[in-house]
Formats: sequence, C-alpha cells, structure tokens
Amino acid sequence: MTKQAEAAKHIQELLNKAGYSINPRKITLEENQHWILFEYKERQIGIDSASGVWVRESERHDWRCISMPCNVSGAIQAVEFLTSD
Repeated sequence: MTKQAEAAKHIQELLNKAGYSINPRKITLEENQHWILFEYKERQIGIDSASGVWVRESERHDWRCISMPCNVSGAIQAVEFLTSD
C-alpha cells in the first residue's frame, strides 16, 4: 500500500468513527498529479502522491497544506476541518 493510500485509509477511518460515510475519489490535477479527494459540504481534503494532506474551503479557493507527510495530528486536523460547520 502506498503512503498516499495509507493516509487516505487513516482519514477514512477517522471520518467513519466520527459518524461520516464519505467515500474518497481520485482526481488528476495539473502536471499529472494524482490526488485522493474527500469532499463534504463543498469543503475538501486532498492527499497528494507524497501523502501530504491539503484542505480548501471549496473549488473556488486555494489549497492549504496541513501536514507533509500525513501524520496522526494532520489527519485529525483535516477531518475536523472537513466536518466543522
């Protein structure tokens, strides 16, 4: 399993524990970058191929890095960002 897939699995487990059933999807960004994306109420968590965790308010906003590479603290922060009102 790649580091990217491990990070996505960890975030998905945290989301499930919090009562959210959000399936990730794969996207390709510019320069052929392959990311895994979680989306909820327009907010997004992106995981890059190096397992960096990024967040943004919506597709109209810029990505902001939370953790490079993904760690427990970064995964928790990302889930809190995604699910907060």
